[in-house]
Amino acid sequence: MMQWPEFKAQFFGTDFASGRATLALAELWQQATHGTFDSVSKLSRHHATSNRLQLHYSYWQPESATAALVLIPGRIEAGHKYLELINEALLAGYQVYVLDHQGQGASERLDSQSQIGDVRDFDDYVADLANFIQQIIKPKTNLPLLALAHSMGGGILCRYLQQERQQEMQQQPHHGVAAAIFCSPMWGIPTHPLPHALALPLSRVVSQLNQRCSQQSWYIPGQGPYQDRPFANNDLSQCVERYQWFRSLYQQFPAYQLGGISWRWLAQALTACQQMQKGPAPQLPCLLLQAGADQVVDNAAQTKLWQRFSQSSDWPTALSAQHLLADARHEILFETDEIRVLALSKINQFLQKLPVTGS
Repeated sequence: MMQWPEFKAQFFGTDFASGRATLALAELWQQATHGTFDSVSKLSRHHATSNRLQLHYSYWQPESATAALVLIPGRIEAGHKYLELINEALLAGYQVYVLDHQGQGASERLDSQSQIGDVRDFDDYVADLANFIQQIIKPKTNLPLLALAHSMGGGILCRYLQQERQQEMQQQPHHGVAAAIFCSPMWGIPTHPLPHALALPLSRVVSQLNQRCSQQSWYIPGQGPYQDRPFANNDLSQCVERYQWFRSLYQQFPAYQLGGISWRWLAQALTACQQMQKGPAPQLPCLLLQAGADQVVDNAAQTKLWQRFSQSSDWPTALSAQHLLADARHEILFETDEIRVLALSKINQFLQKLPVTGS
């Protein structure tokens, strides 16, 4: 039986410190094919035109590939940031496709003058992903498709799979992915110091007030434009070399820089998390990697949703897996060498159990 390609770490912290990894990954970026397609969202109502946002994507198609991988980044992330994992996937035997969500990376933003994280409807992210898979990836490959999503991308992928499942229940076939990997998924958001029960109604009220009173979206308190935050006390990674590489990349490509979130984004994200907790279990093998030291997303919400999925009669329990990486911070795949190697081994263990079939 054919196996899914296995990931193996190719670079280590010392390679980033020496500059070897930086040079190699820069060359890899030059080898990508880049393109754009229409988002479901249109430019801001205050913009001179009503054109749809242009979404940026990149892909690599080595001739020897036996499977395909779609990467779904988290909030503020550009696909460019995932070059280390992309390199590992290509060497393993995958084609790789990565999308910049609307409002971040090299994709257009609702307000071209703003660094605020904003979205009109969280389902717009989901529809963009569906169109990326159907309009861009599927015409280019018939290889089985593995999805790997991080943070907000994990929320987008979860809603995509739930909506796909609902369409199947309504006898509307909708081809998707063969298996899914969730890294620190945004299935719940910490709202401290605001009580969680008040966060959604308050964010909705303030968002509506914002739309009536101002042409500019408002940041939630304590957040603002992009800041080049130092490594000390960051809540993303304990790997100083990878963290500095990411920050340097965003200095080299300032268009990637994105700041804090709007009240509307918060309302939409909390609504999506609520929908995830009520939606059907995806009917495909899934892997959940949790970061034990995560302060960005809510691990308890991840566990709650996973347990509910596990109780579903059509959930492939024997093929799915959950792992807590106790020492990891939010960005598991940008963590220290030890944590990354462990994460890749858990991914490989998950893939070894799965038959390789068309999606």
